Amino acid sequence: MPHTTRAPRTRPEFDPGTTMRSPFAHRARDALDLLQRDHELVRKLLCDYDHLRQGDTGDPEGKADIVERLCDVLCLCAQMEEEFLYPLVRLVLNGIALAPTLLCDHAQLRRLIAHLDELEPTDPGYDAAVADIGDCVLPSMNQAQTVLFAEVRTAGLDMVTLRDQMVRCRRAQLQQDLTRIGLPAPKSTAVLGAWPPACRLAEM
Repeated sequence: MPHTTRAPRTRPEFDPGTTMRSPFAHRARDALDLLQRDHELVRKLLCDYDHLRQGDTGDPEGKADIVERLCDVLCLCAQMEEEFLYPLVRLVLNGIALAPTLLCDHAQLRRLIAHLDELEPTDPGYDAAVADIGDCVLPSMNQAQTVLFAEVRTAGLDMVTLRDQMVRCRRAQLQQDLTRIGLPAPKSTAVLGAWPPACRLAEM
């Protein structure tokens, strides 16, 4: 099916110091708290999608809405990490080995989002494409929180000032199509995968 460009939607007002449309909507204490809340929102959206996937009708419109929000928060979170957190990691923590690994994961994530952006919710490979995104981001988020974030906190860096810088950047980015941030040119190569076990409702 030919790729159909999504029309930009009007975004509701929200405090960029919280995660986008997050149920965890009190103000983030610092930059790591802000990123962790993005991670929590990603997990929730993947579980919400899985709930629709298992339904009788599949709810294509509901799937499309969840995927749009999922891709928004993933692209924005990846940009915040690359522009603000990872340079600090390289400078202060001597570029611990985890940071390059996470950058590679971001490159793969953007390829997967570009592939998903070519599909419609009714296409046979749509669920698998969303599952591939979950497989890509869930292990990376777990690694970041248990290893990278812990190292940053131990270093005693000023994460409050970094949060404020991220908030200003987030305000600016919300004026554009977040799902196009840093994406490669769309390709029609199929990406296959199984639904990530961490998102199955039975395991919640």
